[in-house]
Amino acid sequence: MRERQLWLQGVHGWSDVPVGEVFSPRLDDKLREGIRGSRDALDRGDFDYFAKALPQTEHWRLLPQLLDGAGYLDIEAADDRITVIGIMDAQGVRSFVTTFDGFLERAAQWKCIVTFNGAAFDLPILRRVFPDWQPPLAHIDLKQVYRRLREKGGLKALEPRMGFERPPHLAKLTGSDAVALWHAQKQGDPRALQRLIEYNLYDVFILKPLAELGYNRLLKRTGMPAAKLPVSDRGAMLYDVSRAALAALS
Repeated sequence: MRERQLWLQGVHGWSDVPVGEVFSPRLDDKLREGIRGSRDALDRGDFDYFAKALPQTEHWRLLPQLLDGAGYLDIEAADDRITVIGIMDAQGVRSFVTTFDGFLERAAQWKCIVTFNGAAFDLPILRRVFPDWQPPLAHIDLKQVYRRLREKGGLKALEPRMGFERPPHLAKLTGSDAVALWHAQKQGDPRALQRLIEYNLYDVFILKPLAELGYNRLLKRTGMPAAKLPVSDRGAMLYDVSRAALAALS
């Protein structure tokens, strides 16, 4: 309610707060103190400050500042263990299979994590496997974002409604198929491992355009006076997915 009052008064950012009274002396002191603290945190690049200040369901507001420094993440699991970790970040796309050496070093550079249902699945499992890992506090779970937009179902059901289509050989695969592919590769089928890696990496690379679309739709839904994000071109990203899949097998 207070936020909408600010918007209606033309206060669309920190610098728009007028010198005089806005709400009341008590609330105005808190408002200006919050702006000072936020400016200092932004100057330091301390995005954990904002992640602590916002409910986790509101971390989507941080996307414009964090897109380039985010880690887009998806894991596959079977037999009570992680089988594949797929990531995309400023360094590109990578798949960790059988050995996860280098994952923690790569993840240490992230300012934010973007997942789909990661709060319930990916992050709890990763914390159990890597108990010393301290992920960034900013976590944008796109399942929560799209649930708020009244979009039901999992990632595979959401994609076609958002205008995304998977390659034919991946289009019908589900999480249970990922488990079956892992078992098949253990029995010596090399094509099964390649398909599992491709399936996982496609889950990863789709997160960025879905995050951008979700942000733009939430701007419209909430009426927030902010600029839309450009939506990433998927063509170049698909090429990176193919290269990463081949690299993981070499």
